[in-house]
Amino acid sequence: MLKKTGSIFFLGLFFFINAQEKSTDIETIEIQGKFISTPYKTANQNITVITKEEIINSPAKSIDEMLQLVAGMDIRRRGANGVQSDVSFRGSSFEQVLLLINGIRMNDSQTGHNSLNIPVDLEDVERIEVIKGPAARRFGQNAYAGAINIITKINLGKNVKISANAGDYETFGFGLNANLGGEKFSNSLNINSNSSQGYMHNTDYEIRNIFYQSQLKIKEGDVKLQAGFSEKKFGANGFYSSSNATEQYEELQSSIVYFHLF
Repeated sequence: MLKKTGSIFFLGLFFFINAQEKSTDIETIEIQGKFISTPYKTANQNITVITKEEIINSPAKSIDEMLQLVAGMDIRRRGANGVQSDVSFRGSSFEQVLLLINGIRMNDSQTGHNSLNIPVDLEDVERIEVIKGPAARRFGQNAYAGAINIITKINLGKNVKISANAGDYETFGFGLNANLGGEKFSNSLNINSNSSQGYMHNTDYEIRNIFYQSQLKIKEGDVKLQAGFSEKKFGANGFYSSSNATEQYEELQSSIVYFHLF
């Protein structure tokens, strides 16, 4: 009886060892992202998406006002209507936040200042994707503290929308949105102009934005083109330094041209 029990024990041990030898440990699983591969263990991301419905229902009139609703984000606004704004996450510097339009980098290569000087108005935005923390580093340089990706609208069909507004301090706004095309080929043109005499001396401003984008679907993929131009002229009374520096004035221009085939 003891011999049979011993035989059964060693036979079970033999099969257990063979089973252990055949098993394989997976050391690393990589997730293929848009820019680089990211190991699964480090793929955790803190993501906030501002949807089109949230933008429509919000009282915000500019992109920087909309971003102020995101927890952990610090928007340094100077002037009204998005005249001048800088972005930081959780105490970071302005240079440590990456700003993208449809996945295209918009940061100034020389300074993190004026990071929201972009040729897009809130009216043109489909949604805003915000990635906080070091998980955003996969998007590249300047994404140490976080990344903001602004996705613009492309409306199908043939339509034209004209808007206008007016307010105190000779504040005026004008907008034109035109769309032409269908599923295969679409075009969108957005023109916006805003101006005001300001709520106190030397806080007047003029803002002009033009943004165009098109998309052509071909057999091999899509052809995308986007181009934009922004111009801002404004009095910077009290923006910097001493409150006695009341006569400061700035003019800024920025542009983007992007062509992509994939």
